[in-house]
Amino acid sequence: MQTAVHSPAMPPRTHPGLAVPANASQLLAALPQPIFVVRPDRRLLLCNRSAERLLRDHRAEVNAGHLMQIGQMDATRLQGPLRLAQAGSTSCVGLWFAPGISTGWLHSTPLPPDLVTSTGWPDDAVLLVIHLDQPALTQAARIDALARHSRLSAAERHVLMLLGDGMTVEASAQQLGVCLSTLRSHVRNLLGKTQASSLMQLLRWVGSGQALPH
Repeated sequence: MQTAVHSPAMPPRTHPGLAVPANASQLLAALPQPIFVVRPDRRLLLCNRSAERLLRDHRAEVNAGHLMQIGQMDATRLQGPLRLAQAGSTSCVGLWFAPGISTGWLHSTPLPPDLVTSTGWPDDAVLLVIHLDQPALTQAARIDALARHSRLSAAERHVLMLLGDGMTVEASAQQLGVCLSTLRSHVRNLLGKTQASSLMQLLRWVGSGQALPH
C-alpha cells in the first residue's frame, strides 16, 4: 500500500504530498513494533512494515486512507486515545485480536517534536505504537487496563477477577453472595462491554498472552 516503510535504507512511502527525509525513515523503520502515524481524524500518514503485516493479517484495517480498526478497537473506540494524544497526553489500551486471542497494547502519543520538524507532518499528528503479545504482564494489570478501557463496574471487575482466578460461575456467585442469574447477567455485560466473542476468549486474554488453540 502507499503508506509503508520498506527498509531502513529507503524512505517510507507516505500520504501523497508529504515528503519524509531519510533520517526520519530510518528511525521509524527501525522500530520492531507496528507503528501508525495518523491525524486526529484517523487519516493515515504512515505505517511501517510491521503495521503492514497487521493489515495483511486483517488484525487492523484501513479504508479510504483512514485507519478504521486495530484489534477490537474500531473507529469509534480509537477516537479516545487520539483525543488524548491531541491534547498532549500519552495513553495505553489493552488489545486483542480475533479469531484467536493474540494480545498486546496500543500506546498513543503526540508525534515527537523532532519528527514533526524533520517530516513536515502536522503538529497534531499522533504516533500509535502497538506492542504485541506480552505474556509477562500480570493478570491483575490486564484486568485493570480492561476495566478502565471498557468502563467495567466494580461488580463486573470483581466477577472477572474471580473467574480469571479459576472459579466457576456457580462458585463465583456463591463467593459474591448473589444468585446465579445475577452472576450470569454480569458475565453478559462483560462480554458486551469488552466485545469478546466468548467468556473463554476473555479469560484467556486476561490470563495469558498466548493464542487460543484453533
